[in-house]
Amino acid sequence: MDLVKLVVYSARRYEAEPAIAFAGGVVTYKALMGATAAAVQVIETLRLPLRSVVVLDVHNPVFHTALIYALALCGHRSASVGSAGGLDRSGPQPALVLTDRDDVKATPELALRQVDPRWFAHDESKPVDYPALLAKPGFSDRDEVFRLIYSSGATGRPKCVGLSNRSLETRISHAALQAPYRSGSGALLNTMAFSTIIGTMMPFHAPANGALLCYASSSGEVLQMMRVFAVSYLSGSVAQIQGVVTALGDASPPAALRTVRIIGSRLTRAQLKTMRARLCNHVISVYGSTEMGRITNAEPGDLERDEGAVGTPMPFVSVEVVDDDRQPLPAGRDGVIRVKTDELAVYVDDAGRPVPMAAADGWFYPGDVGHFEADGLLVVTGRTTEVLNRGGVVVAPEAIEEVLRGFPGVEDVAVVGVPTERGIDEIWAAIVPAGQVDMQGLLAAARVRLMERTPDRLFQLGRLPRAESGKVMRNAVRDELLRLARN
Repeated sequence: MDLVKLVVYSARRYEAEPAIAFAGGVVTYKALMGATAAAVQVIETLRLPLRSVVVLDVHNPVFHTALIYALALCGHRSASVGSAGGLDRSGPQPALVLTDRDDVKATPELALRQVDPRWFAHDESKPVDYPALLAKPGFSDRDEVFRLIYSSGATGRPKCVGLSNRSLETRISHAALQAPYRSGSGALLNTMAFSTIIGTMMPFHAPANGALLCYASSSGEVLQMMRVFAVSYLSGSVAQIQGVVTALGDASPPAALRTVRIIGSRLTRAQLKTMRARLCNHVISVYGSTEMGRITNAEPGDLERDEGAVGTPMPFVSVEVVDDDRQPLPAGRDGVIRVKTDELAVYVDDAGRPVPMAAADGWFYPGDVGHFEADGLLVVTGRTTEVLNRGGVVVAPEAIEEVLRGFPGVEDVAVVGVPTERGIDEIWAAIVPAGQVDMQGLLAAARVRLMERTPDRLFQLGRLPRAESGKVMRNAVRDELLRLARN
């Protein structure tokens, strides 16, 4: 099915219901479709070749959503960018960038148009012409890529991930069976940017059941939205949800909140305990990626057992842990994780052609290391691209980070390997302090716990560079530490 046309069909059913809430106000499904219809008319005047790639750098969530719909209805591919990166990405060259920012300038290689409210102006007293929207070209081929996501997640290398109607529909269907969103059951609040897979799924997922989708740009706005709109489902990265906890302070937890979903990064036991106490009891963590979709859900009991626990695989997913010869390993033994799933997307090359992600044997290798427990619980212990070689001692940076994060005064930490001429990685750690931190004292205390895994050098940073998904950008951390070391 053409998902954007399903959105149009559903919006007609829920016309009077609120569709999107943000700091600027609330719009109904009728108003959202009116804005979409107006944007379609503007896009058609641009006379872009069919299947053009258009990049969106638009902060207003109503305008951004309407443009995603309008471009898909007109038969164009869209991609979104956010604060974590610019337009220098892999994949096909965009035909156009649409932005509401004043500091973005066109270049000879890149056409740019400024978006303003006139693009979305419509007469609210008149009915929306739904048949006209449904008659637009759209994407009738379910396997044709219509949405692009720039990612460096599962493989650690910049990639352009392509989502077809079939792959996105499969992901939304699976998610709906796990956590159905029904009109009247409470609003959804998503803190993930449009440039992420969750930010892409939500505008197609929520309208199917007339749900209200809330957007917030700060922790304070998140709390305000949760209270005003009775938010029952909150999605975000660890850092984002921790920010909400901090903003909450000593106030009472949001009364309507029933589920907090953590995406994109590991949740420690201490963080889990705090979130369950201050927000709601049901805090889950999702293991997956832009490329492979959702593989597991870790419930609170899973996370309390092991900080690397990511849950048991979904029934529609096959997961194996294999050795260097790609032979399955028994429970308890670490190896490379590989996955087979119907949710697998495709890569898109510079010419715009889809490139399969799976290896010749049909397995996708996300770059994670881990093992199964005897009862089928999957535990992720590190990344194949991030494992450090300390003179024959193989070290996962996450294990070091877990110890360092437990010391008083450490708010955040990232560990990276810096190769030496001897072929041995030095371990460098970036520390984000919560206040005054005695770095030498911290290093001495770490030696007691970490022994041969103790970092060679500690550096102090104001914050860690993170992707829109919340994951630490280790290459950027390494570059910043090397810069500090040179100075």
